Amino acid sequence: MLTENFTNDAIDIDSLPKYQEIALKKPHVSYWKVICINLIICFLLLGIIAGLLLVFNDEIKPYLIAVVSAYIMLLICFFVVFWASFSKRGYAIRTQDVIYKDGIIAESTTIVPLNRIQHIELNEGILSRMFKLGSLQIFTAGGVSGHLRIGGIPIDEAKSIRDLILNKLYSTESVETETNAGE
Repeated sequence: MLTENFTNDAIDIDSLPKYQEIALKKPHVSYWKVICINLIICFLLLGIIAGLLLVFNDEIKPYLIAVVSAYIMLLICFFVVFWASFSKRGYAIRTQDVIYKDGIIAESTTIVPLNRIQHIELNEGILSRMFKLGSLQIFTAGGVSGHLRIGGIPIDEAKSIRDLILNKLYSTESVETETNAGE
């Protein structure tokens, strides 16, 4: 019977490896420049729209100071939030998994086992390419909630990580294929 060999012992939680003790690598400092340029472009477009509304809509003109003040406060808030978010990000590639941490108010740590990764994608946006940076998009078997995007990685390092994970995936697939063929 199967129940004769069944055990369900308690695990000593204190003896488990502590992922919090892993030194996470931060995004490259140039990635902050990419974020700033993107924010500036968005706020320029928003400023142009607000300016056109102020010029062509007589009902809004009396609120010029309020609109400009709100625009400046929003700009400052976005830069502070994005800076705080940037400084909280970190990642690590280990032998069995990938760890990614981010978040300001609610910190989120995602740990993706390498054997759950289905494929990996290297993205280089226009601005990122100018700073020789890339983003890794890791797709897992867990669906959309398990996907992971790590931005701000120097492109040579991103290619190395991609190749490392792909080699790990191919070596795991070949072992599984050999095991299944032998059965």
